[in-house]
Amino acid sequence: MDWLLFLAQLSLGVLGVLGVATSSPETWPEHLVRVTIALALTVVVSRVSPQRVVKVSPFFYVGVLALLALVLVIGISPEGSDSRRWLLIGNFTLQPSELMKVAVIAYLTAFFHNHLGNWQIWRPMLVMGLAVGLIIAEPNVSTAVFIFLLGLSVMVAAGTTIVRLVSIGAAAGLIAALIAGPYLRQFPYISARITGFRDLWGARADTLGDTYQADRAQRIISEAGLFGLGSGQPVSIPAASTDMIAVSLAHALGLIGVLTLIALYLFIVLRGLEIAASLKGPGALLAAGASAYVGGQAALNLLVAAGLLPVTGVPLPFVSDGFNSLLSVGMAMGLMQSAYREARRSAPAAAAKGPALSG
Repeated sequence: MDWLLFLAQLSLGVLGVLGVATSSPETWPEHLVRVTIALALTVVVSRVSPQRVVKVSPFFYVGVLALLALVLVIGISPEGSDSRRWLLIGNFTLQPSELMKVAVIAYLTAFFHNHLGNWQIWRPMLVMGLAVGLIIAEPNVSTAVFIFLLGLSVMVAAGTTIVRLVSIGAAAGLIAALIAGPYLRQFPYISARITGFRDLWGARADTLGDTYQADRAQRIISEAGLFGLGSGQPVSIPAASTDMIAVSLAHALGLIGVLTLIALYLFIVLRGLEIAASLKGPGALLAAGASAYVGGQAALNLLVAAGLLPVTGVPLPFVSDGFNSLLSVGMAMGLMQSAYREARRSAPAAAAKGPALSG
């Protein structure tokens, strides 16, 4: 295990518990249990070699894809929402779109490792297009776009040429549009969020409507100052323990808390890229994909909280309340740790050729 990497993940979990305690004091013990389970999952996945991940990834991808299709048939929605994103399994609500983030990283890693430079574009095109199309149809446009970009980032790490990258992206987008197009007209709130974002940076004529959440976030962050107001002060903003938990942390810890968040994510991303650079084969792509997942999603969430992007439903990795997101990021960090273990095993043999991975 890379204990510095694990400590950074643990620190994010602690900040998540503080954020939930600030926004929803009665639920923080439950969130603490979920964070602990997600950390345990990281340890379990870290024991799986990258080669084993390559072998099981096609089955994992197909299984998650089947769950996404099932969501459109028997999926459930929160009260007051028209979207279908969850499957009810006993007392647990499963969100397959979160698992698909890890599934796409693992499957594309397996594909590029097995085929090296001799491959056709139709398989990654189909893998991404089907996943993105089914997720948009829920609808969950922000997660679908993120998975699309995540898949492209794995392809870049694999050395895909620009021509192939553009071809795959365009074809996958077309497949997704064909699947999801008939559904999107049923959900006008998507365009309303874009309109609200324009109003936030314009006339602010709708601060009690579509712009309310983003406007409140900016006000709370501004009022918190450098050191925050403490966790005992109530914070009033929709999704304060989930998508907007960064605002809750800013409220409690001020700018110092936000900078700490950013520093932890930067460390994880840079460490993951260092691991990827020290390896060849599937471990390198798993570490690079996991870095893109954690860093990209954190950046997206924090930009939304700052009002620099339209409001989305993308959680803050390993901080936001939400068991599915915690499990997904826990698995991704496990893949990064698995790559680190491989790098450490190969370090003695590579020592004569150059510096080994530190840590």
